[in-house]
Amino acid sequence: MDNSKFIRFAGLVGMDAAFYVLSAVFASTILAGESFSWSKNALSDLGVSQVPNVANLFNFSLILGGVLTLIFAVGFVKAYGKNLLFNVGGIILMLGSVSLSFVGIITETYGVLHGCVSMGYYVLFPLALVLVGTAFFLMNMKVKAYVSILAGTIALIVILSSLATRWHKWLSLGFAVPEIIEAIIIAAWVVWMGASLVRLKS
Repeated sequence: MDNSKFIRFAGLVGMDAAFYVLSAVFASTILAGESFSWSKNALSDLGVSQVPNVANLFNFSLILGGVLTLIFAVGFVKAYGKNLLFNVGGIILMLGSVSLSFVGIITETYGVLHGCVSMGYYVLFPLALVLVGTAFFLMNMKVKAYVSILAGTIALIVILSSLATRWHKWLSLGFAVPEIIEAIIIAAWVVWMGASLVRLKS
């Protein structure tokens, strides 16, 4: 597979991964029934659910989603990695993708270790968006720059403010709410950027 074909393939894979993971997560919340509540639980609770098939669906979707997103990240860097800042952001993007897979492998039963890999995804991925967004700005790709920086910044604010202030608890919501808000922001960015890779001219 030549470079241009791989980049387009990576774009399609990224788009599919984003839709797949979100769909699987929402399906898991439905299958979990009364054992899961948006007002009480974290998404990771689904990974240790005792309801048949829920934990397997949730964990497998994260593992596969992380692998597919890693492929997207490699294609993304191949397409746009023209300077050091972008490449650093791209490497962090890859690490965030790997962290997503590990969230499905290292479940809540592993305690603090699970928290580390979970925050690896929720912090590294949006941080990467801010860095590549800044690199896009230096490359005079201003639309990609503004969207990436905005998406990354909002995602970071949502998750870090929730950890720092527990605003979700003030609203009688579980940690799953800030988690899914960030996941949707990231997924939307991946779909948008994946589409740009598919359209990219060789």
